[in-house]
Amino acid sequence: MKVGIGQIDTTPCDIAGNAQKILDAAQKLKDMGADFAIFPELALVGYTPKDAVLRKAFVEKSQLHLSLLAEKLPLPSLVGYIRKSGGAIGAYNSAAWIENGKIKNIYNKALFPNYDVFDEPRVFDSGKKECIVEFCGIRMAITICEDIWTLYGIRTAGRYSGFKPLQGLRDMNFNADGTKKADKAFDLLLNISASVFSRSNDNVRKSGAMMCKVSDYVGVPLVWANLVGGNDDLIFAGGSGVFAGQSITKSGRDEQKCLKKFSEDLRVVDPFEICSQEGDAADYSSIADIHSALVLGIKDFVYKSGFSKVVLGLSGGIDSALVATLAAEALGPKNVMGVAMPSAISSSHSVSDAEELARNLGIEYRKVPIAPVVSGADEALKEIFKGLKPDVTEENIQSRARGLVLMAISNKFGSMLLSTGNKSECAVGYCTLYGDTCGGLSPISDLYKTEVYELSRYINRNGIVIPQNTIDKPPSAELRVGQKDQDSLPPYDILDEILRLYIEEMLPESEICQRGFDKAVVSDVIGKVERNEYKRKQFAYGLKVSPLAFGTGRRMPLARKINKDA
Repeated sequence: MKVGIGQIDTTPCDIAGNAQKILDAAQKLKDMGADFAIFPELALVGYTPKDAVLRKAFVEKSQLHLSLLAEKLPLPSLVGYIRKSGGAIGAYNSAAWIENGKIKNIYNKALFPNYDVFDEPRVFDSGKKECIVEFCGIRMAITICEDIWTLYGIRTAGRYSGFKPLQGLRDMNFNADGTKKADKAFDLLLNISASVFSRSNDNVRKSGAMMCKVSDYVGVPLVWANLVGGNDDLIFAGGSGVFAGQSITKSGRDEQKCLKKFSEDLRVVDPFEICSQEGDAADYSSIADIHSALVLGIKDFVYKSGFSKVVLGLSGGIDSALVATLAAEALGPKNVMGVAMPSAISSSHSVSDAEELARNLGIEYRKVPIAPVVSGADEALKEIFKGLKPDVTEENIQSRARGLVLMAISNKFGSMLLSTGNKSECAVGYCTLYGDTCGGLSPISDLYKTEVYELSRYINRNGIVIPQNTIDKPPSAELRVGQKDQDSLPPYDILDEILRLYIEEMLPESEICQRGFDKAVVSDVIGKVERNEYKRKQFAYGLKVSPLAFGTGRRMPLARKINKDA
């Protein structure tokens, strides 16, 4: 049996485009010798279509295009799509088994994630029964993504009660005492998925361990077709493959064959003849994966939003340098414009470091001094501010002047503006609303400052791309003479760990202090995080790479009482 895995990058709501991509991939897989093909979750409509599912016409279009696709497919295929249901919501997240131009079997996803970035119960009705298809004498069980994430030890498994497809499938192949039945109900498990990338999520799948445990649990090999690409703030790593647990392999060891990560890939595999450990796609490779994820996320967000070029401010600092470098890799240097905007108090190295970066990357470089813009604002406000001492208000005018310039360039040239803020400064509010927060995408807003440095050094591993002075000099927003971030913040290694414990692990102040951090520092940091929630709600979309980003997965009230220890 030769299974063709079509790891493709789909676009939400582009049903016709996705159908063509499936058709093209299916033809290639057939030419490669596949007996049938398997594609990711909701491949036809793109994951995730969100509330578009609630539109009756959208669901009908999905069904129509599946029928049209079925007539053209050159080989039997398993395709994810949306279909009508008779339930309360009116739609299923489904997988169609297509053979000889006809839809022969349909499986409806049973388990829906309702945590972090997911709220699938909002738009889908749940399926209630297993689905087994037979092809060329091989019986195959069909599941969709979350349906197999119910093994003991998986953090989210306890969320589900009632019908659990994986348990039902095990009962088909195993006796109550745990012994295998003489006559198995199925020989192969298929799972189509759109599993979101993050540091923690890929650790669950490390070395295919989770997938191999699923294989062991049901007693057959698992073929996993995962989505790849960036859709809005989510990034899908791919890394599809075939996995066999140690109880069913000839070697007595877990075995896997994996497709590439972070790029489209087509592979034909024999799930019954793995006998090797190929590929590292199920492993989380630390900063290298973060790098690949962000490049992919930028490319897909910009292109799928209808843009081809980007613009960003170059301050000479490490954040803008990193964003420019990632953008140049994602879109090509010719499609990136970096703009230096020196003010009356800017240091000389802020411009020289920006110029050096632009030369290293080969991007377009422009310089627009903002002193006249700031002076104009000061003059316009002179009367109403009369008698008041200068403070952060005047500092923020500089940042907002830069935002004005960049938005004007974005409008004039049709380029998406990239914001350059990192997670640390977003967390504590060290950013100016309607100033440096302007933008259509904020690529590194889920990277702590220490991770920004780590990724910058990784990029420079084979030679200087980001100027060394940019990495070495103390970070500063340069909104007043001699300003340094550390004037009012703890060192970033301390700040970032406090932030991680509070934001991602959701620990209260008292428990963070028990980890050895100074109470006054912890209290100050948490206070800054809480007071600046209103800013973060207005930021540009950021790319999620951590277990909990400032985005759709974190929903805090704005008008609320702040309690640092709860």
